[in-house]
Amino acid sequence: MRLDDRILEFFNRPLMCIIAAADEAGRPSAGRGVGFHVLEDRETIDVIFSAWQWPRLEPSIRQTGRIAVTFASPSDYVSFQLKGSASTRDAEAHNLVCADRFMAKATGELESLGVPRRTIAPWLTAREARVARLDISEIYTQTPGPLAGMLAGARS
Repeated sequence: MRLDDRILEFFNRPLMCIIAAADEAGRPSAGRGVGFHVLEDRETIDVIFSAWQWPRLEPSIRQTGRIAVTFASPSDYVSFQLKGSASTRDAEAHNLVCADRFMAKATGELESLGVPRRTIAPWLTAREARVARLDISEIYTQTPGPLAGMLAGARS
């Protein structure tokens, strides 16, 4: 599924990110994403996370090859969830640059909302960074309200 211009514009905002997966036994695993990069095809996104902080996440992704990634704007809760097949790999230098930019924007936004930096710092780390490459098959609106849970672009 291809990301439309509205979602690409949304991705320019300061965001928070949660990656969710399940292992072969169906046990859930989740972790905070600390950066992302939309590939040129607009159907694939690389999401960066800390394997150090979220040690069960990468094995779950490798076992099932599926993830859901939710991006939310802290200032107004506009949110989208992307689902699809995924693989993992080590982060490269350009991924770490994306992570640094993402973490700085998220920290600045959360501070502007009154969250102390000392509270934010443990949430956002790229230590032992890994990349989950998501081939997007589904996009859902997750913004609280009447469209929450609906396929993005769907109308009630």
